[in-house]
Amino acid sequence: MPVEYKYSTFGPRFWAGFIDGLVFLPVSFLDNYLSSPERTALVLIAWAIFSYSAYWVYSVSLHAHRGQTIGKKSRHVKVLDVSETRIPSLRQAFLRDIGGITAGIFGTVYFTYLVVTHAYRGTNELLNHWPWRILAFANLGWFLLELITMLTNPKRRAFHDMIANTVVVRVD
Repeated sequence: MPVEYKYSTFGPRFWAGFIDGLVFLPVSFLDNYLSSPERTALVLIAWAIFSYSAYWVYSVSLHAHRGQTIGKKSRHVKVLDVSETRIPSLRQAFLRDIGGITAGIFGTVYFTYLVVTHAYRGTNELLNHWPWRILAFANLGWFLLELITMLTNPKRRAFHDMIANTVVVRVD
């Protein structure tokens, strides 16, 4: 396989992310129901812990055990250690998702604060809180950093790949 093609993973990674998003569609549907302000504090906080961590737990565990999420497997790309001789270690898989993990932790802590102080009025109101806006802009900045780094190096390594010493390649 030509080297350029091996690392030509932008399209497959995009569609893999879309497919992985579909995997979590049931969580999104449940979110509307379980995040209702009428729920008890215990339900709201337990759901927040689950929903804010579900994707990164999925991603870290599948990358560490198989090198692929369901989406990546369907699009024939795989995450490897930068040496390209093995799949990522658990540590590397964790580091690949450090941006989402950090955002999830801050989101969970702030959401818990809103619930405990009785300031939570529903998910539609969250963007009215400046800490939530900062988190949203931080996520946007992280996404743009990922995109820029992926598109500006020959192996198409995104920022999270550089942090974790990983690379995504096409597989047959």
